[in-house]
Formats: sequence, structure tokens, C-alpha cells
Amino acid sequence: MIRLAIIGTGGMANGHADHFRKMKGVKLTACCDIIKEKAEEFAKKWEIPSVYSNVDEMLEKEKLDAVSVVTSDSGHAQASIAALNRGLHVLCEKPLATGLAEAKKMLMAAKKAGTINMVNFSYRNSCGLQAAAKFVREGGIGRVIHVEASYLQSWLVSKGWGDWRSAKWALWRLSTRHGSLGTLGDIGCHIYDMTAFLCGDIAKIDCKLKTFDKGVKGNRIGEYVLDANDSFVSAVEFANGALGTIHSTRWACGQSNSLRVRAYGDKGGIEVDLDKGWDEYRVCFGKGIDKNEWKTVKCPETPNNFERFIRAIRSGKQDPSDFSNGVKVQAYLHYSVKSDAVGRSLAVK
Repeated sequence: MIRLAIIGTGGMANGHADHFRKMKGVKLTACCDIIKEKAEEFAKKWEIPSVYSNVDEMLEKEKLDAVSVVTSDSGHAQASIAALNRGLHVLCEKPLATGLAEAKKMLMAAKKAGTINMVNFSYRNSCGLQAAAKFVREGGIGRVIHVEASYLQSWLVSKGWGDWRSAKWALWRLSTRHGSLGTLGDIGCHIYDMTAFLCGDIAKIDCKLKTFDKGVKGNRIGEYVLDANDSFVSAVEFANGALGTIHSTRWACGQSNSLRVRAYGDKGGIEVDLDKGWDEYRVCFGKGIDKNEWKTVKCPETPNNFERFIRAIRSGKQDPSDFSNGVKVQAYLHYSVKSDAVGRSLAVK
């Protein structure tokens, strides 16, 4: 039996609890939140026996095998490192940390612990993406040459998710004082991860960040100063020499939550468009190249991140979405910010 605790009991934690509760041989034994009332409500909803408001106290008292860290971004490092130092397996929400130095400390703790560690980049749950990445790795489109990727949302110009002006879930994402790295940190980490997973590591980044006027007096609503970036565009070079563009915004009318990556090689092209389906990808290769014909490939179901985490614990083999990958994505965010500040391309170290 794998005994697991959830740290942080906000909205995202419900998805974690739902997935883990359905798995045989996994028991949700405890939960923790700095607001104990929230943790108590969460525990009642998911039938979790033990409730805490202090992570160290929980780790000291409970007999655990693993934790799922679903705190705000600023709490990821402290909770994860505390669990790793006690020899526990850790699944951490994205992004891994609030900065590259912090992410590296988390990776060092994970390596020292020798336990399973994963980052929950949720779009890796797409079996279409998983199959497409395997196809590319096996040479299906040959040498990758050109890439374009985007993650588009519309909630700054649409009320499809409600009015952002009166929603805390939106306002903190627009305020650096509340720990937000804007569109870059919130959803840029997803499109960077998805692109690198499909096409290979990114070696250079030339990024432009932009915050637009939202028509709000004083550029603030209550305690929230609306200064985080709304859009970014990155010109990138991959480790194999391929060129690409990666961009994201919250101003894309008609795009509720749209992710797409297209890669072109010397033997074909491939597209993963999650608006079209999580269980498919499109490919142009072989005889279809001369006719510019695209084929849609339906993909069998693959384990989701939560299932892969538990499988990794049982097998002792790290999943590719581990803390080292989390540090890599954190580096993409880090050098995107630095590139914008200096106004030129920077190598990703």
C-alpha cells in the first residue's frame, strides 16, 4: 500500500485527490494546508483521515510513502524539500519553483534522496502528445528543422471563464507582488515543456514580454497591481539547430484554452493540436509529402501523470517528467526573462 498525503488543498488539489483515490493500492492518509479550515473541508470531501496545518508536523507524525505538492508556486520548494529529506517520493505541481536557483536546490534534494520525483505538467496526459513525441524521437519526420508553438487564452477579453476583474484566481495571475510570473510563468511553462518534449531541448531563447493596458484606473484592483506580463513571443534555437517560435497570450479572442505545436523535418511534418483532440495527432510523411496530404492518427490511451507517478514508485524508475526536466523548463523561463531584459538572444545554460 502506498500511503500518500496532499500538501495544499486549493482547487487543483481536488484533481489530485480524485485521481489517486481511484487507484488500487494507494491510500490518501493525510492532507495539509496553512488554512486548517480549508484542509478540514478537503479531508471531509475526500474522506482523508488526518488533517494538518503544518507540513513538518505532518511529515513527523504520519507514516507516509509519498506526497503530492499542490501549494501555491512559492510553497513548492519548502514542502518538496522537506518531504525529500525524509526519503519520500514527491509529485510537485508546475512550475517546479519560483526561480531557477530554487529549482536547482529542489533537484539536488531529489538526487540526494534517491526517491521518485515528478512535475505535473498536465498536458503530458495527452496520449496524442505522448505518441507524437515517440514518433518524432524514432525519426518519423526526420531531422527537425522548423517549429511553431502557441498557447492561447482569451480571458482578458472574454467572460467565458467569468469576469477577471472580480476573480481572485485571475487577479493574482496579473500581479507580480502575488508571486506571478504572468503568462510566461503560468502557461508559458506548459508550452515550453510541450514543445521540448515533442521536438527536443531548447538551446537559445530570444524573448519579448509585454504587459498591456487593461483600462483599469491606476493599473490596480484593490491589493492587486496589474503588472505581470500578458503576452510573450520567443524565437528559439533547438539543440539540434532547428529554429522555432513559441508564443502565448491571454488576449486571443475565440481561444479559450488552446495549445498547438507543429514541427517540420526533412522527412515530414507533425501537429499536435489539443483543441482537435487529446487522443490524436496529424502527420504528413512518406507518399503524402508530394501531395501535401495530412493523416490524422488516433492514439491508444496512455497512463496519466498520477498513474505514471505511482508506477514509477513501484518500479523504482524515474519518469521523464522528473525534477531535472522541471529545472530545464525553469531555465527556459529564467532565460526568457533575462533575454527580454537585455534585448537579445541568450544561451540556455
